[in-house]
Amino acid sequence: MNAAPRRPTPRPVFDQPTVIATSERTRHVWGDPESGFVVDRVYLSSQMLHVLEFSMPPGGGFGHSPDNPTIFAADELLYVLDGTLLLSDPSTGETQRAAAGEAVFFRRDTWHHGRAAGDTGVRVLEFFSPTPATGASSAYGREQPYLEHTLTVDDRLLGSWPMAAGALAHRLTPVREHDLAWAARGPLELGFLAATENLTVMRCHLRAGAASGDEMHPGEEFVLLLSGRLVIRTPDADEANCLYLDAGDAAVLPPGTPHSYLSAGDSGAIWLCGIGPGWTSADDIGPEPG
Repeated sequence: MNAAPRRPTPRPVFDQPTVIATSERTRHVWGDPESGFVVDRVYLSSQMLHVLEFSMPPGGGFGHSPDNPTIFAADELLYVLDGTLLLSDPSTGETQRAAAGEAVFFRRDTWHHGRAAGDTGVRVLEFFSPTPATGASSAYGREQPYLEHTLTVDDRLLGSWPMAAGALAHRLTPVREHDLAWAARGPLELGFLAATENLTVMRCHLRAGAASGDEMHPGEEFVLLLSGRLVIRTPDADEANCLYLDAGDAAVLPPGTPHSYLSAGDSGAIWLCGIGPGWTSADDIGPEPG
């Protein structure tokens, strides 16, 4: 592929609770010969929350270039859906490895490169806030000092590993099963992968046949159903009083949408939930279930 003027990432927005089937995501390719090319499928890109899935083939990866800097003014969580992701900070040489069901989190002003590890490709769900619509992505990155020299090994490790394992400060934070912070609201189990002022991301579990209590958030909410069947009840919506999701479907709930969840399959429902801006107090979640 030849270099071409960069086109901004599409920005789909929703003013009603909406189901997004896999076939309905907005496709986009970014990159150039220097940075590499990445295929994006954008779910949502509003003033509050940016969510997309990107994929790389076996051996594929991305770096950065002057037209495509990978340093942003946002919190990001990359959740691996399939395959294994190697994510590196080229300014320090730090690298983290995340397999399917694991994630890597980093805060603003973190340079990052990624590639598919092993013999398979990788699919990654990316949560990003503040969003590109606020100027936090490539426009911001092109204003930052350019990273000319990249490191592939963190030399802080050399001569001191594993003795210094607890002393090294990392900018890339792996989030694995034992790293989840759990909470319970009635039958709804919330496993926090990230919880900052900008972004809340959780893996949610609801047993078969169970219904959650009511919620309403000041932020925008994105849901991707990983397994089971899920009904999201939206009693005040203009067009429908519920959304029905099969595994692989996604949904967007605009800010201030009253809603609750019903696990409607023969087995429990498990989904990823991202909210931007993030919850900063229990008042952002809604009333406690009775």
